[in-house]
Amino acid sequence: MTTVLYIAGTGRSGSTVLAAVLGEVEGVFAAGEVRYLWQRGLVEGRLCGCGVPVAECPLWSAVLATVDASGPTLPPAAMAEVLRRGGRVRHLPRALAGQGRHLGGSVATPVEAALSRLYPAIAAATASRVVVDSSKLPSYAHLIAGLPGIDLRVVHLIRDPRGAAHSWSSRKALADGARRPHMEQMGPLKSAALWDVWNLAAARLLGGRRRYLRLRYEDFVADPAAAVRRILSLVGMDGARPPFDAGGAVNLSPNHMVAGNPDRLRSGPIQLRVDARWRSAMPARDRWVVSAVSAPLLVAYGYPFRTRTAGGLESTVLDRVPVNQGGAARFARRVRRHLHWARSEGVGRLVEEDELNPATKLRVALEKRRWRRAHPRPAGTAMPVYVVGLQRSGTNMLTRGLDRAPEFEVHSENDRVAFDRFLLRSDQTVARIIARSRHRFVLFKPLCDSHRVDALLDHVPSRTPGRAIWVYRDVDGRVRSALSKFGRNNLLVLADIAAGRGAGTWQAQRLPAAAMKEISGFDYRTMTPETAAALFWWVRNSLYFELGLDRRPDVMLASYDDLLSDPRAGMRAICSFLGLAFRPELVAHIAPRAAKRAGLDLDPRVRQLCDQLQDRLDTTLRAQRQGRAA
Repeated sequence: MTTVLYIAGTGRSGSTVLAAVLGEVEGVFAAGEVRYLWQRGLVEGRLCGCGVPVAECPLWSAVLATVDASGPTLPPAAMAEVLRRGGRVRHLPRALAGQGRHLGGSVATPVEAALSRLYPAIAAATASRVVVDSSKLPSYAHLIAGLPGIDLRVVHLIRDPRGAAHSWSSRKALADGARRPHMEQMGPLKSAALWDVWNLAAARLLGGRRRYLRLRYEDFVADPAAAVRRILSLVGMDGARPPFDAGGAVNLSPNHMVAGNPDRLRSGPIQLRVDARWRSAMPARDRWVVSAVSAPLLVAYGYPFRTRTAGGLESTVLDRVPVNQGGAARFARRVRRHLHWARSEGVGRLVEEDELNPATKLRVALEKRRWRRAHPRPAGTAMPVYVVGLQRSGTNMLTRGLDRAPEFEVHSENDRVAFDRFLLRSDQTVARIIARSRHRFVLFKPLCDSHRVDALLDHVPSRTPGRAIWVYRDVDGRVRSALSKFGRNNLLVLADIAAGRGAGTWQAQRLPAAAMKEISGFDYRTMTPETAAALFWWVRNSLYFELGLDRRPDVMLASYDDLLSDPRAGMRAICSFLGLAFRPELVAHIAPRAAKRAGLDLDPRVRQLCDQLQDRLDTTLRAQRQGRAA
C-alpha cells in the first residue's frame, strides 16, 4: 500500500507552502498538484519545482517511464482532458450521492489504472513513506481513495474565505512557463461560492473518517510545528521530526512539486507569517459579500462573521498625544477624550474612573484625617505598596477598595505630587512621600513603571520594607476595555517599537530579546487593534516572570477576574499579604459577576502566546494561594 496524504480545500488557502514544509520531513515527498501532472506538466510544458520542465526533470521522467512500462496509458492530452472533465462541479452531486467513484461510471478506466500505478512509482522513485498530493479538489481525492493499493489520508485545509477571496482578486505573476502571465483571478462572489462548494464537498466526501484532519491555515501558521506533528501522526509517522529550527523557521530545499502556486519555485529559509493583508486592503463591500455568502460554514469553522479593518485606520480622538505637542494642545486633546468617554461609557463611569467626584474625595480625606488622629504614628514608618501590571486590568478597582481603608495614603497616576504624565517622579521624590507619611501604608499605582517595580522595592529607601501587587486580567476582557479607552494606541506603540522608534518610551523598557523578536515579527500595517492590544498584554505581563517577580516573597499576583467572581476571598488574600485586617467596605464597590465573555478574533499566533501566558499566570496564582494556605 502507498500512503498518499491529500491536501483538500480551495485555492489560495496555503496548500503549496504546507506541502513544501511537509516535504522537508524525512520520508515525505511533496509531489505538488498531481492532478495537473499531465495538463500543466506535459501538455503545457511548465516547470517542475526544481526549475526545469517537467518532461525533462529526471525524477518525473523516471516516474512516468515506470507508469508507462507497467501498463497501458493514454496520451498526455487525453489524460488531462479526462481528469478535467471529472473535476467539474456538475459531477459533485453524483459523488455526494455515493454513485461510484469511477470516471467512467461503474468500471475503472485506463486513467484510473494509470493513477493507481503513478503513486507507488512516485514513492519508489523518491524512497518515501508518504506522498503528499496538494491537488485540493475533493472530487479528485474521492477518486483516488478508491484506487487499489492507495491508502489515502486527508488534510482538509481551510482559510478565512475573506483572505482567500482577497488573494484570488490579487494579481500574482506566473514564472513556471505558463502561457498566461498571471495566476487566475476571480471576484469575491465567485470565490465565496467556490469556497462553500469545495469545503462542503471535502467535508461530506472525505470527512467523518479516522484518516481525515481538518486544519485551519491560520492555526498552521500560528504554530506550524504543532500542526505538522498532528499531520505526521495522521500518516503514522509520530516519531518523525518537524523541520523547524528553534526560532520556528524552516529551510525549504529545491523540490519537485509538479504544479501549484509559483512560490514552489523558491527555496531557502522562511518564517511563516499569517497573510492578513485583506483586513486592511479588502474593500468593505467585498468583505460583506464574502461573509454573507459563506456565513454558515464561516461560523462553523470558527471564523467571526464581523471583522474590523487593520492598521490602516484614520486618526481618532483616542490616539496618543504627539510628543512635540504643547501643553494647550495636550489639554484640548484630553478634554476631547473625556467627552468621548463620557458619551460612550457614561458620565458616572468617567467620574468614577478619574476620581472626579469632589464629595467622595472630601469624605475619604476626612476619614483618613480622623484615623491619623486616632492612631498617631511617627512619620516615615509607612509601608510602600506598589500596585502594578497593565492598564485596564482592574487596578483602579483594587486601588479604590484599598483607598476606603483609612490606613492608606493613595497616590494614583493623576496625583501630580507623585506622578508626571503618568510616570513616577524621581526615586528621591517617592522616598520623601514615604518618609513624610503618617499612615500605615503609602500606595502608589505606577502602571507605566511596572517594568522597574523590582528597583522600586530594592532601592527606594523606607523603614518598612515595601510590597508590590501585580494585577492581571484575562486577555479578551483587557482588550475590549483597552480599545474602548485607548483605541488603537497599542498598535501605534508596537509599530514604533518594531521600527526602532520607541526606545525612549516606557512601553519599550526592559524588553527581553524574545519579546523584541516577537514584536518585530509582525506586519503592523495589517494587524488589527484587537490583536495589537492582546500582544501588548503579552509583552507587559511577561515581565512578571522576566523580572523574577514570581520568585519574590514581597510581590503578590492578583487576578481581576477572581476579584469579580469572589470579591471577599480575593480581597482577603490581598489583606493577608499586606498584614491588613479585612473589612467588608473594602469590596462594597464590587458587584460579584462572571468576567468571562466570548473570545475575540485575534491573530492565531498572538492568541497562542496569550493563552500560554494566561495558563502560566493562573498556575502561579494557584501556587501562591496554596503556599499562603500552608
